[in-house]
Amino acid sequence: MNASPETSPLRGLRLLIPRAPERADPLRRKIEALGGEARCVPALDIVPTATADDVRRRHREAGVADVAIFTSVNAVDRWFALGDSPPALPEQVFGVGAATVAALAGHGVRAVAPARHDSEGLIAEPAIRHAATVLLLTGEGGRQTLRDALGRSGRLIDIPLYRRRAHPGLRQALTAVVHWANAVVASSAQTYSALVDADPLIGATLLRYPVVAPSERVIKHIRTLGSNAPAWLAAPFGDAAVLNALRAHWVPQPNQRARDDD
Repeated sequence: MNASPETSPLRGLRLLIPRAPERADPLRRKIEALGGEARCVPALDIVPTATADDVRRRHREAGVADVAIFTSVNAVDRWFALGDSPPALPEQVFGVGAATVAALAGHGVRAVAPARHDSEGLIAEPAIRHAATVLLLTGEGGRQTLRDALGRSGRLIDIPLYRRRAHPGLRQALTAVVHWANAVVASSAQTYSALVDADPLIGATLLRYPVVAPSERVIKHIRTLGSNAPAWLAAPFGDAAVLNALRAHWVPQPNQRARDDD
């Protein structure tokens, strides 16, 4: 007897997750438990941009902040890779997303996640809105709305810890899965751009697939790249939100056997 849409709501889904397998494995397993399939392709490579001495000097010059914001697990990893004694953090710490909060907890830092994960949501947090100074720990680029809002009032201590670049093996990895997939997670505008820019033919194919995105801003960016495919909002972004978006929008497909060469 075939599984019903109720027991396999993601049947027929073949989701491309642009994340390293070790980070995407929990989401992959949950998708498989709901009847779908997922493959993981690391889209971006993380390159440190500051030494421990650079960060400590910048921290000393700026003084002690009232609030710190870690925008990603990568920011947490880079901060605690600065050495045995990274600069002291303020008492109030925000981590954008459950994974970031968990990464901070692994280093003994108690953090809270904002109600919304976009820049507007961070600005709306009372502790951030009323702070005299805010320490922003993130990557180069991105969060420009947050940087502009806090920078205009002189309240921002901005310490970029890393930059992102397309993973050197991205094109080869996508070649193996692009015709297998039928939906894509766009965890950020930069991530989706890296996928589409990896190769013209690959990009043209990916632009036809429905996308799960973390914000309206990312969806708007996807449209500027030429995608007219459905875009499903998953906010606040995380594995649970991705699953909720897929369950809300995916229409279970007949069982399809993947080609032997996929």
